[in-house]
Amino acid sequence: MIRKQPQTTNMKSDGLSIDIRELRQEEASEVRDMIMSGLCQQNASHRTVFKVLRMPVGWLWVGFLVVSFYSVTSSWLASVTLAVLTCLPATWALLYARFRIKRHFERLELQDLYTWYGSRAGSKFWVAVFRGKIIGTIALHRTSGNAAKLKRMTVLPRFRGRGVATRLMKHCEEYCGTQGVERIHLRTSQFQQDALRLYLKFGYTITEKFTFSRLWRN
Repeated sequence: MIRKQPQTTNMKSDGLSIDIRELRQEEASEVRDMIMSGLCQQNASHRTVFKVLRMPVGWLWVGFLVVSFYSVTSSWLASVTLAVLTCLPATWALLYARFRIKRHFERLELQDLYTWYGSRAGSKFWVAVFRGKIIGTIALHRTSGNAAKLKRMTVLPRFRGRGVATRLMKHCEEYCGTQGVERIHLRTSQFQQDALRLYLKFGYTITEKFTFSRLWRN
């Protein structure tokens, strides 16, 4: 996804008194755990598993298993049941494996978020704080003179739907507007429908789509 010129968007939160500030060094470990927990829940949730199985590749997988089991059992009911029982744990395992691989390749960034973002010119990592507790994060990685990548958007589950992500997005875009950033890009997936709706509401447009097979390379 990509958006041209960042602009300030007028949106309301539900009245939470939130402070948005830069990440502090002593908070890096806590924030890393928060991000990893969110990634794990996203990749290994039951909703994600069923969404994968509803994709064309998922139907092909189930169909192949049904035919394979039918050649052994000669029962369509038993074949469908066995195929479903096989697909659910197998898909969950694949998604969890992808999460582990992604974490491995991003380990340098995640090991010390404070140093990673602090040592890169134009890159920032912000946290949303409510009553002294970090409840959300967002990061910006400057990729060129006038372009940047939005990363690490996450909000604690019990604070979702209360305007926290909107506040974080506005803060990030306002910063971009003062720094000459003309293009912001990011990656998300259809498994993150709430995030996708938020980005579209802010005026982002989809510029490229990846198939399920390419999830392993992205």
